[in-house]
Amino acid sequence: MRCPVLSLIGCLAGTSPSAQVGPNIDDLAKELSNPGAANATMNFKLEYRSFDGTLAGADDQNSTTLTFQPVLPFILPNGNNLIFRPAFSYVWDQPSVSSGGISTRNSWGDIPYDLLYSWSGEGWTFGAGVVGSIPTGSAASSDNWLLGPSALAVRTTDWGVWGVFPFHNEKVGGNGPDMSLSSLQYFLFYSLGEGWLIGTGPTMSYDWNAPSGDAWTVPLQLSLSKTAAIGKQLVKLNFSADYNMVRPDAFAEEWTYTFTVSPVVKNPFQRTPPEPVDAVTRAAVLAPIR
Repeated sequence: MRCPVLSLIGCLAGTSPSAQVGPNIDDLAKELSNPGAANATMNFKLEYRSFDGTLAGADDQNSTTLTFQPVLPFILPNGNNLIFRPAFSYVWDQPSVSSGGISTRNSWGDIPYDLLYSWSGEGWTFGAGVVGSIPTGSAASSDNWLLGPSALAVRTTDWGVWGVFPFHNEKVGGNGPDMSLSSLQYFLFYSLGEGWLIGTGPTMSYDWNAPSGDAWTVPLQLSLSKTAAIGKQLVKLNFSADYNMVRPDAFAEEWTYTFTVSPVVKNPFQRTPPEPVDAVTRAAVLAPIR
């Protein structure tokens, strides 16, 4: 049987857009990997997770999550960006640990979001904002309202893009258990040309309420993406594999495989960007590249 990961990479490699893509496709690919850039996208993400741990039955657990995350940038009169990213997800076979052991459920998840103010200059993008989560009251909900600060620093170069995105989620309301989680996404992507990027962009975290031996989750990731014009539509396709090399002992995610399809669109809530039309605005209203 052919390896599904290799099959998926083969599908990416075989993408043959019907429109010819111009020389700016590599710049667009890097912009789409920059969380502070003003590109509106509709992201459809499919994730498969496997679990392990010392609890009985931990190695037998796996789950599948489908997430829709729109990225909505608003260009401000000063040329800077205000970017809103909510995420809506449904999970199948989500494991839950209780005194009776491990059970599973199918359910809508909570709604995480981030709101980022970003600005750019001389190859750098900086940002500051807030992150949080809204409980849905579903079977998989944490029943907590979360809120905390975030920051961003990204460097775009001729060869690719790299940066860090630290953020913190703190319980500010709700009936769930206390939560205080600090996270750091670090990313480094190298341009292979013709819209291809290879690199890494995992998120490590520290749970301030967990026992010291179980507080850290540190993943390794390999990511491969292709940005192309398919007909008249610009699309980014991304595949990544994450392995949590440091994780809680009793029960935790071990592997996560993610495939994301991200059509590039115009923000429907900002049809006419403010003047002047500069490089940042160009990115926000980027028409399909021919």
